[in-house]
Amino acid sequence: MPFEAHPTPQKNANGESLLYVIPQSGLKRTLDELETYYGDKYSIRKGEMTRMFEAFMEAAPKWMAEGYRIETPIGTFTAKLELKRDITNPDNIKHDDVVLKGIDYRPTKQFEKELDTEIGSDGFRYIRKPLSSRVMNNIQHLEEALQKSIKANNGYTTVASFAYYSHLTEHSARKQLNLWCTGENPKLQMSRVSHAHIYTEI
Repeated sequence: MPFEAHPTPQKNANGESLLYVIPQSGLKRTLDELETYYGDKYSIRKGEMTRMFEAFMEAAPKWMAEGYRIETPIGTFTAKLELKRDITNPDNIKHDDVVLKGIDYRPTKQFEKELDTEIGSDGFRYIRKPLSSRVMNNIQHLEEALQKSIKANNGYTTVASFAYYSHLTEHSARKQLNLWCTGENPKLQMSRVSHAHIYTEI
């Protein structure tokens, strides 16, 4: 499995950033590719998996909203809840104190075992990329990446696009774009379009 390394805010005794590792960024597969690749082996008709996921996405939220866990061959899905304020007495909890934090996914042991088997003897391969901390200290590189991204998107950029051109993680790219939106003379302004945030020059 290809992986890359990035710094964390945590330092060691010498003041150096500790690293964390993630699978190589930018790699992805789609359901269409999955159907094409395994269609003949499992007799999957074109669009069948897409329809299956559409049915799951319609039914699962309804059941999770009723408090059910959804168990599947690849894992369990549950609603993740959180309190909006600090509460110590259960009797003080009101319905509007609770918010949906997201969806919790827990893979089955068998699914994890299948992944471990696929990694197998090939193990892990380190894909060396510039560390985010070094990239973010290179202002000229960031400025050039921003302009390339804006040009590619016809006048605006997104976190994913800026991350691609700057070679930052999406977390670091978002942090830099938001930084450019602050201060007395901000470089960018952020707007929400549908479910995404876009950044345009001021």
